[in-house]
Amino acid sequence: MEKKRKIDSECRTFKNKWNFQYFVIESSNKALCLICNETIAVLKEYNIKRHYESKHLQNYSKYTGSLRTEQFEALKRGLKSQQSLFTKANTEQESATHASFRVALEIAKRDKPFTDGEMIKKFLIAVAEEICPEKVNLFKSVSLSANTAARRVQDIAENISSQLSDKNGYHGWFSLALDESQRMFQILLMC
Repeated sequence: MEKKRKIDSECRTFKNKWNFQYFVIESSNKALCLICNETIAVLKEYNIKRHYESKHLQNYSKYTGSLRTEQFEALKRGLKSQQSLFTKANTEQESATHASFRVALEIAKRDKPFTDGEMIKKFLIAVAEEICPEKVNLFKSVSLSANTAARRVQDIAENISSQLSDKNGYHGWFSLALDESQRMFQILLMC
C-alpha cells in the first residue's frame, strides 16, 4: 500500500495576504514566486517566507505600502505577458497548419498539381508584405511544399474514410451519389 504524504492530508490553502507580503501567486496548488518564477511546492507560510527572505528580501524590502502593491502588479503583468507570448506562438502555429490543410484541400478539389502550393505561398507572402508586413513571418511559416500538400490531402482522405466507417460501420460494398466534384471523392476513396 502506498504511503500518503502528510501534507496531502493537511489541506493547505493559499492565503491572499502572501501576494503582497512575499510576491507570490497560486499556480497549480503551488506558490509561484513572481520575482524569480520558481515554484514553492508546499503551500506553507514558513516555506514561502524562507524563499522570499533568502533570495529577495534585500532587493524588495524597500517596497512598502502602495509602492509594494504597484510592484506586485507589475510583476504579475510581466508573468501574464510571458505566458500569453507562448500561447500566441502556439495559436499562430496551429493557424498556419490549419491554413496549410485548407490550401491543400483547394488544390486537390481543383485537380491541380501539389507543386502549385509553393507558387500559392509566394503569392500569399507578396500580398502579406503589402497589406500586413508585421505578419509576413506567419505567412512564411505556412508549409505548402508538394510533399506537405500530398500528406495533407492523404490525411483528409483518411479522416473522411474513418468518418464514413464510424457512421456506417463496416460494409463490403456501398454506393455514392456524386456531383461534378466526383474527382475529389475518387482521390479520397482510393487512398
